[in-house]
Amino acid sequence: MALSILPTADDSRTNATFAELMWALARPGLVRILPLAGFETLAESLIDRECSFHAGSDSVLAKRLAETGAPPVSLDKADYVFTTLGSERDVAAVSTLRIGTLAYPDEAATLFAPARIGSGQALRLSGPGIKDILTIEIGGVDPSFWPMREKAIRYPLGWDLYLVDGDRLIGIPRSTKIEVL
Repeated sequence: MALSILPTADDSRTNATFAELMWALARPGLVRILPLAGFETLAESLIDRECSFHAGSDSVLAKRLAETGAPPVSLDKADYVFTTLGSERDVAAVSTLRIGTLAYPDEAATLFAPARIGSGQALRLSGPGIKDILTIEIGGVDPSFWPMREKAIRYPLGWDLYLVDGDRLIGIPRSTKIEVL
């Protein structure tokens, strides 16, 4: 008799979260809904002892992520960065994120930041995964972020961005062109 091993509720949640993360990058700018709100849900689907993280000033998140065995590192060395982008100082800090190399573009960082999806700065997105163009509004991100991102990204070099608003998520991969309106 074969044993059937069913996924636990945690397995199902982390799998669903990971699927939303992938779809968010596959369809840039479109809102995806997470099973649970917050950075911790995202982190538990991605972080393990094989990668590093930076949790900004969020000591509760940093403690939770450290429990996975993943090492906390400085922002410029992290695989996954969870931080705010609400000020010019925040933006200046993330300008040091890893962008990968031509031989290994996958060594770039992935940035997660809180934002207000649906209000704020209007952005026009174009590129792979977007039919023609898509206009979105993002608040809670300092206006200096968008030009900094444009300077930092030289596809295939650059980092992928996830904007998080409660249980809502938007992915903006490095291949997406952004025009500030």
